Amino acid sequence: MKKIIPFINKKLCFKKYELNESRKGKEIPLSHVSVYSLGNIGDTILSKCVRSIFNECNNSLSWNLIPVKKTVNSNSIMQINESEMLVIGGGGLFLPDTNKNNISGWQWACGKDSLNQIKIPIVFFAVGYNYFKGQHPESLFVENLKEFVKKSSFFGVRNSGSRKKIIELVGTQFEEKIVFQPCPTTLISKLYSLPEKKRTKNIAFNVAFDRYDKRFGKNIYLILSQIASAAKRLDDLGYNIYLVNHIKKDATFSLSLDNASVPYVNVDLSGEFPDKAIEFYKQMDVVIGMRGHAQMIPFGLNCGIITLGSHDKMKWFLEDIDSLDFYIDITEEPEYLSDAIFNKFMCLYGDNYKFNNTIQRIKKKQDDLYNITLSNMHKILHLLKNQVD
Repeated sequence: MKKIIPFINKKLCFKKYELNESRKGKEIPLSHVSVYSLGNIGDTILSKCVRSIFNECNNSLSWNLIPVKKTVNSNSIMQINESEMLVIGGGGLFLPDTNKNNISGWQWACGKDSLNQIKIPIVFFAVGYNYFKGQHPESLFVENLKEFVKKSSFFGVRNSGSRKKIIELVGTQFEEKIVFQPCPTTLISKLYSLPEKKRTKNIAFNVAFDRYDKRFGKNIYLILSQIASAAKRLDDLGYNIYLVNHIKKDATFSLSLDNASVPYVNVDLSGEFPDKAIEFYKQMDVVIGMRGHAQMIPFGLNCGIITLGSHDKMKWFLEDIDSLDFYIDITEEPEYLSDAIFNKFMCLYGDNYKFNNTIQRIKKKQDDLYNITLSNMHKILHLLKNQVD
């Protein structure tokens, strides 16, 4: 009974959250395909941030929330067409093995026939090409992607690397149509009223454990022990170490921290609401992370970041903000990974001057990303106005 009651409470809270996010009663209905449910906290926050950007630019919007894994049928197409616009994203939706299907080849299983029945403008917003090393796009995905690019009124991808990959797949005739739209999680400080950050000496580590074979390769144990060693060295300097999990599997890294005798606080954000995650990251000085949203969310909250690269998307994000000096490839010279993390931390955040200088860099890049987003939203709202009129 003790376990059932919190579960029921969480379900009731989610229903209330879902109702609030839908903004029923507002005049202009939009449909939104995303991962808005409670699970991977990065996806949950991202979904909310997409709607927050739209709501900030037009306060008259209501939302028909559509889970990306929901079966697409005539009823769902009818509901979409009752809206004025379909927004898809953001996130790494172009991935073959999450919601694996033989309809589209990516996360939203919407085939060509269903796509042709959609009669309203389609907007892709901050989506990403998320294939891992060793994964290759099949013809099903490529053909479906081409159809969506053709039909979409706006196609915004979250980094220049994704843009390049998608153009390679669909052809250069779509080059001007496929544009850069930063992930809205990088703009959290622009979207919500937040107090000025104060230094806490809190450092969070996030180590992703889904698809660990593709992330770490053959040197997995060496890499994990080296990251834990870096955490221990920072602890020895008086920093407070946190292990933050975006999904349950990420807690596996606790074994490495325990083996290295690192004192730490384990924070599980999987299945939580956005407010809890935002409140946690607000308390961190620096996040040393492997997941995309364990870097983009802290970035958006004016935290320092150091990126543990295990996927191209991490480098692509940093390239777009001219900050490759935040990046460490975990598979390159893994025997020196502890030194690389520690030295990079000291270089970027080792004293107040360095810390403040790096945070100012981050804020300046937020301004750049925000201006790009406002420019894109101007085009999207023009599409919406034409549709409503």
